[in-house]
Amino acid sequence: MAYLHARRGTVALVAAGLLLVGSCGPTTEPPVRAGYAPVPGEFLSVALNTTDPATERYGYSLVDVTPDEVASVTTGQRALVWLGGYDKKRCRWNWTDAEVGRRFARYDLVDAARVSGYFIADEPNTDLNCPGAAADVRARAALVRSLDPNTSRFTMVNVDRPDHFAAFRGTTDVMSVNVYPCLAGEPCDWSKIPRTLDRLREAGVTRYVGMLQAFSFEQWRWPTADELTGMIAQWQRSDWLGQLTFSWEYKGGELTDHPELLRVLKRLNDAPHELFPLPSGGPA
Repeated sequence: MAYLHARRGTVALVAAGLLLVGSCGPTTEPPVRAGYAPVPGEFLSVALNTTDPATERYGYSLVDVTPDEVASVTTGQRALVWLGGYDKKRCRWNWTDAEVGRRFARYDLVDAARVSGYFIADEPNTDLNCPGAAADVRARAALVRSLDPNTSRFTMVNVDRPDHFAAFRGTTDVMSVNVYPCLAGEPCDWSKIPRTLDRLREAGVTRYVGMLQAFSFEQWRWPTADELTGMIAQWQRSDWLGQLTFSWEYKGGELTDHPELLRVLKRLNDAPHELFPLPSGGPA
């Protein structure tokens, strides 16, 4: 995944739609659970790259905000709070531990009723440049938990490479996973999502959300409504806890220009446990 907003500071999309081989090796440290308890049956639905209140109309329960934007979240939604992210070139946090603490205090995040979770890092080692990234994410998640011990809130890291699933397992409460199967000029590759789900199971990752492809950039294209339906159907045959839509806005493209996709996403958000039909010709 890559974010449009400058606050995200990443354009690492190249590996997002590809299943790469190799291994970072499984972590030997115990997972950080810290008492987080997902609500049984709850479906997390996040609109990325926006604070647009129109997202509520399409069933999004969470929006993607920075600490200073939490107060702008509408009463019918909650906030997934971005905490500055990880610099995958220099292998360090964009915000120091002290800065994170200051922002928690300045925006009173602990007592902010709309906060639902904290987005710790996006693809922190996708370039294979930061072998210590998993340990760094674990430590940052522990810091966040020490600042906010509310067990109804979660920490999250987005990981795009299946060979990194084991290393990042348990570093945060929830792992986000992005798989973009539809490339420009080609039919969607319906093997990518099932292969990723297999790798999650092999790595022992049990708490994860899927990132849905709803954008166009370089080799990735806008999916059709049927193709988006097929992606959702494959994720639904898993243990996912919810979805993140990438993206409400990206590189000049806006999801609001694609009402056919918004209808599919609203159907999912309104009734996430009603199974969509699997894509024809693709594996389950």
